[in-house]
Amino acid sequence: MPQILKEELKEQILTAAKKEFLTKDFQNASIRNIAKSLSCSAGNIYNYFENKDALFLATVQDTVSEFEEARSYIEKTLKDKKTLIYLNFDKSKAYANLIVNFILKHRENLYLLSCKSRGSQLENFLDNWAKEYAKLEYKSITLKAKGHKELFKHLPSQFFIENLCLFFFDCAKSLVEKDLDEKQLVKYLGEIFSFIYQGWEYYIDF
Repeated sequence: MPQILKEELKEQILTAAKKEFLTKDFQNASIRNIAKSLSCSAGNIYNYFENKDALFLATVQDTVSEFEEARSYIEKTLKDKKTLIYLNFDKSKAYANLIVNFILKHRENLYLLSCKSRGSQLENFLDNWAKEYAKLEYKSITLKAKGHKELFKHLPSQFFIENLCLFFFDCAKSLVEKDLDEKQLVKYLGEIFSFIYQGWEYYIDF
């Protein structure tokens, strides 16, 4: 093959790898097939990525990084009542739209993480992140309730908060796994948020 700049070849490898992983999944994907699609040797790919696992991680790295950034943001704003999305319906809708945009931006990577990652180091990434998020959300609500007692009529239990978060995350994963357009995503997430918002009226004085 003609000489290609290293960074350009790396990007071509990532593009070909994503296609291979989406078509077959992590376990059945082959470095040899990826190399064949690029008319290069498998050794060329190993010059950039140590193994198939490292290649899979690199393929979805931007999405993984955004999840990590979101967790850091939650940790930094645990006590800030401004981040309590349940305070008003408009804020809930804005948050739903944020999730829609995230799904649209990262749809293929989210699908890889959700449906095609078995056998990789990221096999349980989404589930583990959801569990960590659920614990952080409970901690956040507890701290907000202590600092802003005027807002809370009742303090929800840890069991309720964590399982509500996991329920929502499972719903979001289900949306990722279906071939939905933006209009459908907005509709279905809107239904979920409307349901959750009404339930929060028991706990929070809007």
